[in-house]
Amino acid sequence: MKTYSINMNGDVHDELIKHLIRNDHQEDLCFATYTTSTGVDRLTGIITGIILPEEGDRNVHRNVGFMPKYFERAIRIARSKKQGLVFLHSHLTSGWQNMSKDDVIAETRMAPTAFAATSFPLIGMTAGIDGAWSARIWLKNLNVKRSYEKYWCESVRVIGKKLSVTFNDDLLAPTFDIEQQLRTISAWGRTTQEDLSRLKIGIVGLGSVGSIVAEILSRTGFSYFKLIDFDIVELKNLDRCSGMFKSDVGKSKVLTIKESILRSATSPNITVKEIPFSICEVEGYLEALDCDIIFSCVDRPWPRQVLNFIAYAHLIPVIDGGILVRINSDNSRLIGADWKAQTVGFKRACLECTGQYKTENAILEKNGFLDDPSYMSADSGIELAFKESHENVFPFSMNLASLEVLQLLNLFIAPSGIADVGQQMFHFTLGRMDQDKTKVCCEECYFKTITGMGDYTGVQVHGIHVLSESIRRATQINS
Repeated sequence: MKTYSINMNGDVHDELIKHLIRNDHQEDLCFATYTTSTGVDRLTGIITGIILPEEGDRNVHRNVGFMPKYFERAIRIARSKKQGLVFLHSHLTSGWQNMSKDDVIAETRMAPTAFAATSFPLIGMTAGIDGAWSARIWLKNLNVKRSYEKYWCESVRVIGKKLSVTFNDDLLAPTFDIEQQLRTISAWGRTTQEDLSRLKIGIVGLGSVGSIVAEILSRTGFSYFKLIDFDIVELKNLDRCSGMFKSDVGKSKVLTIKESILRSATSPNITVKEIPFSICEVEGYLEALDCDIIFSCVDRPWPRQVLNFIAYAHLIPVIDGGILVRINSDNSRLIGADWKAQTVGFKRACLECTGQYKTENAILEKNGFLDDPSYMSADSGIELAFKESHENVFPFSMNLASLEVLQLLNLFIAPSGIADVGQQMFHFTLGRMDQDKTKVCCEECYFKTITGMGDYTGVQVHGIHVLSESIRRATQINS
């Protein structure tokens, strides 16, 4: 069954709350425009712009009503942008808001016109005095002419430096076990644990770092996982991955880590969906759009490019990390090792601008050259800026996985009000952690131009992933 959610950036949220939550304790209203982010299981409306009322557009009298000319102007603006219409108003209580009789009548009357004019269903939203949101989407009833039905959203997400989520308890109830999670709850309280348990987590890449991230999150009480990886377990994975054993060799990584999560989970209700595709394939890409937060545990440029795109176009924060191990020429001595973790997305520097991948290398991989031995050979005459590195050990991966999960906790909990700790880099040789909060995107960064555009960027970043397809074919043959 399809679920629904709303997403907006922090600047849009702040402007809406400033207008809707009045100092004179009266309700207010406005319109906005939205575009969509369409995943496999969830449709998200991304608010793109606010249409504030002008003189004579509304009548504030503790409750509030609007004039037809305001609705007509909002429709014209939404049509001109080729986007949908959102109707927003405030209530004088806190938390997730239900609808009054007048609310239902108003939105029921607007829904047919909004859909006919824009081809997008009407979205209704209500703000509480604490800044919490509720939302619903009005979908056409195919069995009754000019009839529209209300479908409640399961969450409303706001991404700024902090990720804030208002959950619909009726659709997405918290799930926790006070006895198994006693020590965890004592660290940050029951309310925070309830909200963590409702976050939908994507883990892309289930190698050394991703497998440990899954273990940490499952023991911490997270309940919703999407595992995205096309690869299978091999003997070479066993010295640096969590939850993988000799008996798992030849099995898909997504199934192996799903079983590991179910063994170690402390939440009483676990949902794990395994996706044996690359994030670069349409199947993996669309599954990722259902997530609230995505862990990037990949070491190739094309997957990082796709995840960078999702972080900005779809406003889904991505937590990325990587390890670089330096050894001498005959592989007999460790010279040094460094690993870094950072969160990317709205108002944060992107992966390309921070040098985590290069577009030219992503194009090479997309065209299959990085897996072509003749292209990669030393005598090919082609100079490559990309070189894949496999050197790693379990303690390095464990430390990085921990840093990535801590990035999530800062992003969502914001202890002492600090949600953005910047890029963190640990230098193993020196035993030193560096922190950089100064990184920003360059002026001409492409990803700033598509922020919040969702399905309507006009760009397709996924494609045919030859290696992923070959591994799936080989797995089917062997099974």
